[in-house]
Amino acid sequence: MTGDAAAYPVDVEPAVVRLGAAAKSWRTVVVLALAVLFCAGSLVGDDPWWPFSPWRMFSTSQAATGSVISTGIEVQTAAAPGTWVDAPLTPENTGLNRAEIEGRIPQITAHPDRLGTLARSHAELRPKAPGWTALRVVRRQIVVVDRKPTGEVRTQVLAQWEAR
Repeated sequence: MTGDAAAYPVDVEPAVVRLGAAAKSWRTVVVLALAVLFCAGSLVGDDPWWPFSPWRMFSTSQAATGSVISTGIEVQTAAAPGTWVDAPLTPENTGLNRAEIEGRIPQITAHPDRLGTLARSHAELRPKAPGWTALRVVRRQIVVVDRKPTGEVRTQVLAQWEAR
């Protein structure tokens, strides 16, 4: 047996520490304030109220008939010039994720040459993959009727860049 047995007596109960009135009071006030914020956030809050309200994207639903919008990129490579193919919009492929591109759509449409940065990032991140000679950001509207895709997809090119 190692250590001092007297330092760890078996038959001694640990002392119970009770909270005083002030400690109980401030904890009660904090819990009540958080409860009020969460209830108010659930009833009338929106994205700016987070974390006291649900994010709109998780707390609402789309109409049963309409369209679902998806933003993506299409590229041309030196291996297949003139042919546009979908490319994954992921940090592993471009250094950015889809949300970062979607958040910059106004700047990208105003200055399409910024898309060249994605092509350069792709070349650095994937040196063995074919280089991108052209890139475009597309917005697809997938038509839905009664919550089922119809197969109709409307594609809109938002910005396009070509290597010089």
